[in-house]
Amino acid sequence: MAAAPKGARAVIVGASFIGMETAGSLAARGLKVTVVCPGAAPFQRTLGPEIGRMWQQVLEENVVAFRLQAKVARLQGQGRVEAVILDTGESLPGDLVIAGVGVKPATEMLQGVPLNPDGSVTVDENLRVAEGLYAAGDIARFPDWRTGELIRIEHWRLAMQHGRVAAHNMAGNKKPFRDAPFFWSERLDIFLQYAGYAGDWQEIIFQGDPATQDFLAFYVKGQRVLAVAGSKHDREMTAIVELMRRDKLPSPEELRQGPVDWGQRLRDS
Repeated sequence: MAAAPKGARAVIVGASFIGMETAGSLAARGLKVTVVCPGAAPFQRTLGPEIGRMWQQVLEENVVAFRLQAKVARLQGQGRVEAVILDTGESLPGDLVIAGVGVKPATEMLQGVPLNPDGSVTVDENLRVAEGLYAAGDIARFPDWRTGELIRIEHWRLAMQHGRVAAHNMAGNKKPFRDAPFFWSERLDIFLQYAGYAGDWQEIIFQGDPATQDFLAFYVKGQRVLAVAGSKHDREMTAIVELMRRDKLPSPEELRQGPVDWGQRLRDS
């Protein structure tokens, strides 16, 4: 890994997966990194504040600074960026600025197809937009087969899962998308896995402690587990993904009672 020029500074705007992974990579290269985040903790909207604070602590131990509950007002510089000005008036010197604030699908070329406000297209359970037209990946807003909610997930692995199902349907083999979204993030000392999808939740049931980076977190809404995040529980997460796909996850009440034998649970399902 090439080292950065001595004294090089980077400002990362956004504190979800792109922001956190980029901050960790640049810090490992020797840059002085500052992360600007509008929330009270990284990942607050996607993973919750407990897991967000875990990431923050690890990055701060690797000399990454945070400006929480702050927004970018403007960029400043002559010919190139030299500083990021926050809405608080603070100026953050930066030789490099990276915005990790989400993407907008490049769907402007589509005609005759309704676009959602975020640029995505709505598909049915077979990933069909209209007769003879299918969509997969980032641009597809598809029904979560567990809840019926229309969701969109920006991850390359889901695009691969979608692509296989869309291909079946294009070939005349009717097949609804009923898989479990799954992704992971690895940076510095953290390896996090996440299965399912929860745009919001009513409760997070923790088994273990995020502060120790050794935990499972179950995201509950409507008395149902919609997503699970885990660190240092690779075998358990493998079983959880398959149980989620089979719609055989334990109830929140069972999870509140303590750890589950996930291998046995999978065998019994």
